[in-house]
Amino acid sequence: MAMYGWSFHAPTPDDVGRLLRALSKHRYVVEVELGLHWAVDAALADAEPWSERARAFARIRSELDLGSRDERLWQPASLSEVTGALARLWGDDRAAESTRQRLSALLRAAGIARPPHLAFLSEPDDPPHPELVRCDWELLPVDELDMERHAGALQAMERAEEAVSASEPLYPEGPVLAEPELCDGAPGGVLCEDLVVWADGPYSYSDYVFRGVARAAKLEPPVGWHDLDEP
Repeated sequence: MAMYGWSFHAPTPDDVGRLLRALSKHRYVVEVELGLHWAVDAALADAEPWSERARAFARIRSELDLGSRDERLWQPASLSEVTGALARLWGDDRAAESTRQRLSALLRAAGIARPPHLAFLSEPDDPPHPELVRCDWELLPVDELDMERHAGALQAMERAEEAVSASEPLYPEGPVLAEPELCDGAPGGVLCEDLVVWADGPYSYSDYVFRGVARAAKLEPPVGWHDLDEP
């Protein structure tokens, strides 16, 4: 199934925090999966809650290949832990710069090479490894939408006349957040590129949800694939 991207103009860490909160708490969302790589927790381990997370990882660290794709290298995180980590890494002060330097140093010490792409410009079909912050969601399948509560999305799909796999849930994926994004992505505390959220399934469904998310987060409407086709 094709994946489409929506670009959100969220230039500051506060904007990004509102975006992630609005999407994670949206009424169409039934599951939120957020996670932080061990290196992020370690880089922020001078403060709670990341210090406790880093201590938890330290107990199993010797069992793991730190540069692998072992899922134990990422720990589930709360929304506040993720937004707090991003706010610290994308800050515009000496503390933020020190945190970014620690993150890079930890990755090098673990034998993990820096991805070659520029911040927010990785290839969509070839994501870098490791991604350091994971943000994924699950939307209700079409056949579980309520005629009244979810009338907006149902009407949007009806207008679009799209083919729909009614029983399949949709899985929006957050932007790639690897070392280039976390360490170089917000010079002066301002993101250098818009954030892209990806989704499969009916385009009109995701588009409706993402536009509502942008309104709730007090951001400009996102730019989707179909918007690029308009004259």
